[in-house]
Amino acid sequence: MKTVTTAAILLSLACSLAAAQGQTRQDDVTPRVETAAAKPQLNLADVLAEVRSKNPELMAAAAVSLAAKSRIKQAYLLKDPVIEFERMYTPSGQSFVNKAAERNISISQEIDNPYKLRLRKDLAKDEHALYSTLYAAKERELVSKAKALFYEYYMASKAELIYNETVEILRGFSKIAETKYSVGSASQSDAIKAQVELSRTLNMLVTVTQEKETAKAMLNAMMNRDTLSLLPEPQELEPSQPGAEYTKLRTAALASNPGLKAYSLKISQAEKRFSLSRAEYLPDFMLLYRKRKAPGQEMNNTYDLSLGLTIPLWFSRQKEMVKEAAADKEMAYAEYRAAGNELSSSLREADIKARSSMRLVDLYRGSVIPQAEEALKIAQSGYQADKTDFMDLLDAQRTLLDFKMDYYRYIVDCHTWQARVEQLTGEIK
Repeated sequence: MKTVTTAAILLSLACSLAAAQGQTRQDDVTPRVETAAAKPQLNLADVLAEVRSKNPELMAAAAVSLAAKSRIKQAYLLKDPVIEFERMYTPSGQSFVNKAAERNISISQEIDNPYKLRLRKDLAKDEHALYSTLYAAKERELVSKAKALFYEYYMASKAELIYNETVEILRGFSKIAETKYSVGSASQSDAIKAQVELSRTLNMLVTVTQEKETAKAMLNAMMNRDTLSLLPEPQELEPSQPGAEYTKLRTAALASNPGLKAYSLKISQAEKRFSLSRAEYLPDFMLLYRKRKAPGQEMNNTYDLSLGLTIPLWFSRQKEMVKEAAADKEMAYAEYRAAGNELSSSLREADIKARSSMRLVDLYRGSVIPQAEEALKIAQSGYQADKTDFMDLLDAQRTLLDFKMDYYRYIVDCHTWQARVEQLTGEIK
């Protein structure tokens, strides 16, 4: 009777191990396909479209660019003319309204030097181009940031799924250990170790759930939604091979990066301000027309016309303006060179890390995870045959869990660094 009971228990143990092993086989690194009705998924393209259309930072940048465009005409249009009404030679004690001997009307117009007006117009155009470029840079920055948040949300969702599956497997291991302990083929410590590992995994599950909610809130904020808005699970990510080599990427970045273009436009502005400061040595003009009403026939209905000009008498003021503009020009050139160097180094870092992450994805998918799955199978068989202890089984399961988490992290890293490359090269997707 005892032999039959023992055989039944061992048969139950074998079935439990087989079920756990089957569950492990199903927990593959390839994306899962829903067999039931397709659930809605959060699409990255939809996220980016909503960021471009609704993000407050981007809307503010667009408004600044529009304001700069409206300043172009303001820069070169003439000042308003001045109309003067003169009452001259009014006798003492009489009203100047109808007793003045002369009643004159004059119109005067300040006319800035045409060369200065052209420089100011070109300077305003450069300012508008600068803010338009800064808008493009802000758009690429926010797109890259939104992608990074989407990838964080994806990683947290995958981690939550993996930990939930691991919890179920560990519960199975715990039952197996308790069953073996009940028949005297394992120590009580195995059951305790299983419970400790289960508690540890449940704690990790709580942590990744919190990370998922945080990523969700930040992603909602990027789309100008309420942070508590519901979001579906993210779409699957497939690792993609990096594009062109670094030398081609750098050439594209130096030619198309909006941030570097902004520094180039600052140089153009500084050069025009320098020319404008030197143009302060040139005179401006004043045109005046006066119509006269006088009692004498000789003076009545006569008019005056005068043209005046400014004299840049205090040359020290213009000299200091030229010095200031020259220093600003040197600073603009230095900032452009520094920005170019930083762009090249940042692009190199992003390209290296994107390619390294892709190599790790291939390594984990092709060899590391399959080997870890095989090691878990061996540990399960060994524990079932009493050839290995329970700690070996837990270590094998923990190693596979860590490798799966690393695999998805490398997928996320690959996408994140590729998005950074796109941002730096001026590409936008």
